[in-house]
Amino acid sequence: MAVTRWTNADGLQVAFPNYYASAPRLPNQARALQTLGATKVLEIDYDLTLIPTGTVSYSSDANNDGTLDSFSNADTYIPANATVLRATVVAVNAATGGTSFTVGTYTRAGAAIVATGLVTATEGVLANINAAGKRTFGAGALCAAAAGTAGVGNADAYVGISTTGTFTAGVGRILIEYIDGPADVAA
Repeated sequence: MAVTRWTNADGLQVAFPNYYASAPRLPNQARALQTLGATKVLEIDYDLTLIPTGTVSYSSDANNDGTLDSFSNADTYIPANATVLRATVVAVNAATGGTSFTVGTYTRAGAAIVATGLVTATEGVLANINAAGKRTFGAGALCAAAAGTAGVGNADAYVGISTTGTFTAGVGRILIEYIDGPADVAA
């Protein structure tokens, strides 16, 4: 078997694509799916029990105080000036305990761009995900449901999930479909 990960002479970790292909899927963190054509897809395997009420599913602790408060430069994001086509939430296991959740966009530093821009609390209400197989479609401000809907803006948009109430169960998938913005748009 070929070596797929090692430390080079400078002390840096080196990995080939096979390592990343077999890396474990991390809950509540976006990853890009391989697609053909102009439409691209981010997927998030969510676990609502891992997100304390009123917090965001950040992946990094920017100020080293023990609290996740931002995103990492290794996290997957929706590129600046992209247009979101649709956000779909599918429950794999029934959610219980909490009231609702939202899905929105954030800067890498953790500031909200549009905290409910993909899935609002109306679509993320417990009744929409309280049984396996139930699905709901995001209707946040960034989902392009009407002509003239704005894109994600001129900054890369990291996707975060926020909960209301304490979820004791709730696992599923979120798929976010988007189209890259024009390459010549000035940031």
